[in-house]
Order: sequence, then structure tokens, then C-alpha cells
Amino acid sequence: MSQFLFVASAVSALGLPLIAMVALLLAKLSTGVAARRAERRFLAVLVVLTLVTAHTVMTQNAAWLIHTTTLGLMIVGSLWIPGQTAGESSLGTEDANHPFFAG
Repeated sequence: MSQFLFVASAVSALGLPLIAMVALLLAKLSTGVAARRAERRFLAVLVVLTLVTAHTVMTQNAAWLIHTTTLGLMIVGSLWIPGQTAGESSLGTEDANHPFFAG
């Protein structure tokens, strides 16, 4: 049983941040329909990592700093790293001319 707990804690401390960073990179490097799917997966991973981070902070787990740093990197990285564009707007044609999305 102690081996299972060791593996579970290692996956929590190292596996989740690694999965989160891969999801961020896939969301930023994908184009077209694959980019939409990757962005949805990124959002799902972001929500899961947020809940896991809240849990590790509340229970004062040793991995709280790793999870908090990863969560911060995901949020800042999603805004700072430029996404791939294929020369066209990611918005639909009806939304591209909307004043809210202009700029």
C-alpha cells in the first residue's frame, strides 16, 4: 500500500504539472479545428489543476508550491505565448466585424 501512495504522490507532484504544460503547448501550437479541441482540453486541464491546487494548499501538501507555480505558468503562458494563426481570423465571419472584437 505504501508503494501506491508513493506513486500517487509522485504523479500528483510531477505528472499533473507535466500534463498541464503539454496541454498549454498543444493549445498554442495547434491550428484550425485541432486548435479548438486543444483549447477545450487546455481549459479542462486548467480547471482540474485549479481544483488540485486548491486541495493541496488547503491540506498543506508538500506539492503546493509546484501546483501553484504550474497554475500561474498556465495562466500567464496562455496570455503571453502567441498562438498559431493561419492568416485568417479565429473568429467566425459574422463575428469578425463586430465592434466588440475589433482591435
